[in-house]
Amino acid sequence: MFFTVAERTDGFGAQFQTMICCILIAEHYGNYYIHTPIKLMEHNYNNDPTFIEKVENYMNLKNNYNCLNNETNKYNIKIINAIDIINKFESNINVYLHSQSLQKLKRCFWDNKNKYFFNNNKINVGVHIRVPNIHDYNNFEVELRLTPINYYFNIINQIKQKYFDKELLFHIYSQNDISDYDKFDKTNIEFHLNENVFDTFTGLAAANILIMSKSSFSYSAAIISDGEIYYQPFWHIPGPNWIVCQ
Repeated sequence: MFFTVAERTDGFGAQFQTMICCILIAEHYGNYYIHTPIKLMEHNYNNDPTFIEKVENYMNLKNNYNCLNNETNKYNIKIINAIDIINKFESNINVYLHSQSLQKLKRCFWDNKNKYFFNNNKINVGVHIRVPNIHDYNNFEVELRLTPINYYFNIINQIKQKYFDKELLFHIYSQNDISDYDKFDKTNIEFHLNENVFDTFTGLAAANILIMSKSSFSYSAAIISDGEIYYQPFWHIPGPNWIVCQ
């Protein structure tokens, strides 16, 4: 049987997450993933007419999995919605995160980009600080996602203590302003504020250590990552080896 994801219109992290999970689920049961090309996606802040094409090239799925087209339409393709995919994935997350399918998917992802993104000899820590943006639908969603900045700096300090004898470099990825960090110690921190989605995701996925936010964006990066994951509890459950923070 052939599986594909129902079309979505939300952001990169959410759409990539469901595609990743669909691949792992399909192949676990001896089936095949068919890639449905993206038609719409949020966060195209510059109104780039080639944004979707860039996203497809970046994910690098269409070059490694069959794509939905006139020829594949004749097959028995099961279209799965996002909720069913996520529930199925999370019900057996340990198996999926240790599967050969995920290792293949990681190789495909890194095939057209640099896994050694930071090009230094330090332990690089990616920090995703998710802040409200124009695509948050209501105040309730904003409140669900909002985490004070000091939460992330508490984890940063824990990591500094844990790796006190190592050379650490923290990379903060967010969409806020540098002035929001005025009261915090900026030692060994590089700020990547309002950068493009591709460099941001690559930085998080390539980091030796990843500090997540309540976001599918950093959740997807955590699945791709081979690093140490610091997980902030939210509506997607953690992997078995992720460090759960409070």
